[in-house]
Amino acid sequence: MLSRPVLYPRVYPWLLLLAAMDVMLTWLILELGGRELNAIADSVIHAAGLPGMLALKFSTILVVVGICEVVGRRSERAGLGLAGTATAITSVPVVFSIFLIAEFAWVVINQL
Repeated sequence: MLSRPVLYPRVYPWLLLLAAMDVMLTWLILELGGRELNAIADSVIHAAGLPGMLALKFSTILVVVGICEVVGRRSERAGLGLAGTATAITSVPVVFSIFLIAEFAWVVINQL
């Protein structure tokens, strides 16, 4: 299986980009005094910090890509749908984080 190319090479980079953005924006929010809403991620962050957060995020992405590949080899349409859904779900905390950071910036600017 490792010698075959991945099934969805146009989707996975977006998934990885959004996962990286999620980590970066979450870390920024934590540095600004915010908190992690995901209980599992919060536990990992408290136990292992940024390296733990990175390990959790990217191991999760590896599992998701692996599942998409297994499903996609049985049904290409189902695998693509799963990959697209995973990408859409991964975008939710990114969009939410951008709004939180914008709100924080708005408050700080208005206090000047």
